[in-house]
Amino acid sequence: MSTATATVTGSSSSLIDEIVREGARRMLAEALRAEMDAYIARFREELDD
Repeated sequence: MSTATATVTGSSSSLIDEIVREGARRMLAEALRAEMDAYIARFREELDD
């Protein structure tokens, strides 16, 4: 494999890795928001003294 091919392959791999990481971050953020919304809805009527 030539250096140019290695560079292109490495950068495309890095781009794909970044896209996957960003997708995972978004999915995690959405799951946390949904869990937080459910928690708040569940205890909405609860009052502290």
